[in-house]
Amino acid sequence: MIKQPKRFAILDIETTGGNAAFHAITDIAIRIHDGNKVIDSFDSLINPNKPIPPFIVNLTGITNDMVKDAPTFEEVAEKIDQITENCIIVAHNVNFDYGFIRNEFRKLGKSFVRKKLCTVRLSRQILPNLYSYSLGKIAQQLGFKIEGRHRAAGDTDFTVKLFEILLEKDAEKFIDVALNQRSRESLIPPNLDKTKFDLLPESLGLYFFKDRKGKFIYIGKAKNIKARVADHFGGNTNTKSKNLFLKRIWDVEYKICANEMVALIEEAHAIKKYWPPLNRSLKAIQLNYGVYHYQDQNGYDRLAVGQTGKHDKPIISFRYQYQARNFLAELVKNFNLCPKLTGLQEGVGECDKYFETEFCYLACNKEETSEDYKKRFKKALNKIVAQQSTYFITEKTSDGENDSMVVFEKGRYIGYGIKARNIPVKNIEEAKSLIQYGYDDQDIRGIIESYVKRKKGKVQITYFN
Repeated sequence: MIKQPKRFAILDIETTGGNAAFHAITDIAIRIHDGNKVIDSFDSLINPNKPIPPFIVNLTGITNDMVKDAPTFEEVAEKIDQITENCIIVAHNVNFDYGFIRNEFRKLGKSFVRKKLCTVRLSRQILPNLYSYSLGKIAQQLGFKIEGRHRAAGDTDFTVKLFEILLEKDAEKFIDVALNQRSRESLIPPNLDKTKFDLLPESLGLYFFKDRKGKFIYIGKAKNIKARVADHFGGNTNTKSKNLFLKRIWDVEYKICANEMVALIEEAHAIKKYWPPLNRSLKAIQLNYGVYHYQDQNGYDRLAVGQTGKHDKPIISFRYQYQARNFLAELVKNFNLCPKLTGLQEGVGECDKYFETEFCYLACNKEETSEDYKKRFKKALNKIVAQQSTYFITEKTSDGENDSMVVFEKGRYIGYGIKARNIPVKNIEEAKSLIQYGYDDQDIRGIIESYVKRKKGKVQITYFN
């Protein structure tokens, strides 16, 4: 038992839905417990001032007629405030119930602040190895039957029994730990072992939320991993989506990153690799567009625009298709190339000269030989190659001893890595030996371009000859 006497307000609510911002309470039951027995109670249906959805009626049995003449929350707010004053709120998945009640008080322009305990978390700690920790399944495993399941009074009365069992079996003082304000126990999702949270570092890097089956459900980046993860668990919002999100978290892992640029790149790579369902962006690999050179069966040099795969070798690449086509249009104008042989014009027959070339040599109609066309084509190709730079971007790492390195070859992103600060990288082959390869896609290109622009003066760009 707890040494110092405390009062607990063990409660349960039923609602019109799962989002506290849009739904309302329909039923509430409170049992005041002194650590030994129930000493006071309060029960009431509540008029939510909105229709109860049919699926909620089927679940709880509470109909619109039943709450039509019931008091509103405003009419019972003072009683709830008084009976729970100086009490610790106890509930199964307490953040849901507490969040709804606090939001109802907020609508009235009042505050409702209490300490809280979650019997889901406490059951996992004090009664380990149960196959399920839902209220109904715990009751079955402990040999109880809940009278009035999914009604506030029935669920509250069993939660009282469960809490008394937890008090009796709490040899390791988990309840006292949970009530320690610095423990953050009440913030942690019900299915997550607090030890996992405690082991998180206050470092720059990535965090990975996993579900019951060990699959990644969300991946994030943070300057302070522990603080950012705590932000997910805390806050004043109590929406249905947040509650579902927290219930799905069974594990959390982390990865410390060398600096922010590496963290941004690794986050993008990890989201594309694991495809976590709760991440909305950076999932699909939106490949950049490259300009490719080939010869057709008649020996004519051609250019074409296509998406750039990981190991493709375009002669130049762009984030968007229109950029690649505009580039080709300029080549056509400046070097009198054939629009049909650069993929800018389709159809049968000769080109229509709509690119304002000086005059058409009719290579598209084979009136100009492939050898003659090649002479102008080589000049255009040389200009493309001259525009492409091979370089790497470096920035010091958090330890101050190394540099992160993002490598581009002929204008294409090819990967990132870490190098010792005092050892120079002399050529592109040395750079390649130090990196993890990645796709030259639109997201990565955009992330790097934005980061370099934002960190101008703090990153260094080194070009290879």
